[in-house]
Amino acid sequence: MAAGTRRPGTRAQSGPIGYVLVFAIVMAGMVLIVMIGSGALTSTQSQSELQRAEHSMTLFDSRAAMVALGDANGQTISFGQDGGTFEVDEGSGWMRIVHNNYTEDDDDEREVIYNRSMGALRYENGDQSLAYQGGGVWKRATNGEARMISPPEFHYRGATLTLPIIRTLGGGNAKGSVDVSIEPQKQADLVFPARSTPTAGDEIGVPYNGTERNYTNPIRNGTVNVTVRSDYYEAWATYFRERTTGEVTVWDGNRTVRLELKSIGGPPGSFTIPEEGESVPADGIAAGHPLKEFELDIVYTNGNNDHFSLYDEKNNQEYELHVLPTGNNYHNSCPTAPTSDVYVGLYYYSGDGSGEYEYWETTIDPSAHPDSRVEWTCTSDGPQLSIDLLSDFGGMDYDQNAPGINCGGGPGAGNKWRFGEHIKCDYTHGDATLERHDGTVSWEPDGPYSPGTTGTARTLEDVVNHYTSLMGPDIDMTSQMGPGNSRAIVQDASSGRLNYETASGAEYITYLHVTENEVAVDFD
Repeated sequence: MAAGTRRPGTRAQSGPIGYVLVFAIVMAGMVLIVMIGSGALTSTQSQSELQRAEHSMTLFDSRAAMVALGDANGQTISFGQDGGTFEVDEGSGWMRIVHNNYTEDDDDEREVIYNRSMGALRYENGDQSLAYQGGGVWKRATNGEARMISPPEFHYRGATLTLPIIRTLGGGNAKGSVDVSIEPQKQADLVFPARSTPTAGDEIGVPYNGTERNYTNPIRNGTVNVTVRSDYYEAWATYFRERTTGEVTVWDGNRTVRLELKSIGGPPGSFTIPEEGESVPADGIAAGHPLKEFELDIVYTNGNNDHFSLYDEKNNQEYELHVLPTGNNYHNSCPTAPTSDVYVGLYYYSGDGSGEYEYWETTIDPSAHPDSRVEWTCTSDGPQLSIDLLSDFGGMDYDQNAPGINCGGGPGAGNKWRFGEHIKCDYTHGDATLERHDGTVSWEPDGPYSPGTTGTARTLEDVVNHYTSLMGPDIDMTSQMGPGNSRAIVQDASSGRLNYETASGAEYITYLHVTENEVAVDFD
């Protein structure tokens, strides 16, 4: 058969097949476009629904707060949704408020001030949700991230926490466009401060456990913890971090977050010198040079080794303020007032791991320096040394003599001092720089100070104020007398006085104001 000819009975098929293929491709493209467009439309509609719900929920939040706090009567809010579901769950989430260590005597005390469910009005649309809970509005997005839409009723300012707890009561659910009513059930029911007649067996609420103590301000000891369990706990944690600098702890396993606020115990004022190893707590010391009063009245017996110090150690920091009469005429001098010199030393280690410490010292002759505010008198219990540690006596030298320490004397050689084995022995006496208060004390002279350098004397007030502040904001002034069992100080006849400006950081709490408020939420 000649080339290019066709067998009898055969037909050309390329044309119809091509039309079919083109038609199939066009139809597949149209289906794909419809599917993508439909998905995008659905996503856009869902996002639009959620945005409308956010606006409505924020309005609900405002109206519910007015009803709960007594600023309005019952309210009704319309949620004009085309999709999604609403639910009221009065058992959703809870809030607990606990005051730990509420006296100075027991570190294991735990007073549960409040512990109840918060409840919630929740809206869900697909894998996204919104909720009104605890006086705030919260959102969980498609990626699982929780964030705050409007803040809860939690107001912290100047160490005062005002917390009107709003509980959402009710039940039921609804879909689409619904009207939601809000009715007051309880308004401003006092939780703290509050007074009550002690009732045996009370586990939550007034009075404090095992006491007749009412819920009163100011908060003087321990810490106050606010714990929240919620499906939106991460957003609560973010809010606590933004509003305070308290310690925030998160437990993902049970969707819980805890905020811990420290009480500003405040200045101890007048105190009796504590027994060996016991402390006078000085909490909430402000930055800079905050001390206003720091005085000691120490009564001595006829014993020996009249070393006395107040010390503290924490976070690897070490602080010791040491007072020692230098002479023998004060033991049996009375009824004539003694005239012995008085040695004052202050040791500080920053805990930075360098092994270098700082040490200042002076010896004061009260008769030669009557303006030093160091005085001997006689009491019925024995000779009394009165010393004002904020005196402007200018003899504090940057040195390292530290009487009573013998580095070569083996174990116990430094036991007249709490940190005797560090002073001169284990650590290195490094240079000192006083300018460490972030500009709050502008007059401090340039350093560094070097051991034994002449012309470096500072006042007693400069040194004591500076290092006490560095050791703060919380110091346990622990008593050291020694060495061993010698008791050359009449402890219960000896006293002191310490006052200072208190810190104002956002991790502290001084006043707590808590009320319980309830609203009933229903679908009309």
